[in-house]
Amino acid sequence: MAFEVLFVCTGNICRSPMAERLLTARLRDVLPAGLDVVASSAGTGAVVGHGMDTPSLIALRELGGDSSGHVARMLTGALAEDADLVLTAESGHREQVLQAVPLAFRRTFTLREFARLGAGLGSLPEPSEAALRQRVAEVAARRGWADAPEPGADEIGDPFGATL
Repeated sequence: MAFEVLFVCTGNICRSPMAERLLTARLRDVLPAGLDVVASSAGTGAVVGHGMDTPSLIALRELGGDSSGHVARMLTGALAEDADLVLTAESGHREQVLQAVPLAFRRTFTLREFARLGAGLGSLPEPSEAALRQRVAEVAARRGWADAPEPGADEIGDPFGATL
């Protein structure tokens, strides 16, 4: 069994595959033996079958990630149901996940919202799948207690069509 993180954006060719691949690259050498974290991504309006767009691919490589094998896919309820943590690029994506799977509320956040609410919780004493699930629950419990962000602060804008 693995701890599954699902990243969601619109087309699944920029933001969510970049987050997926960067998490995978960053965790490769730091996870303790026996702890399996699997990252994947999907889009609410995916450009199904396409790879990453060129500027995002270049930026990903410069940051140490690998885009090989990425193929855009559409978000489904099953993907969200199976994930232990769903991180979206924008609040609109979070809403679409929750419309499909309302019970995913306690494990679905924008990426920036999750970081903001989890700030100050410290590192896990003993990383494990159970501890990761517990941490997601702790972050969810902070909703409504943490200061509200500035409008738009939890959003990651869509870089599609932009220059590098």
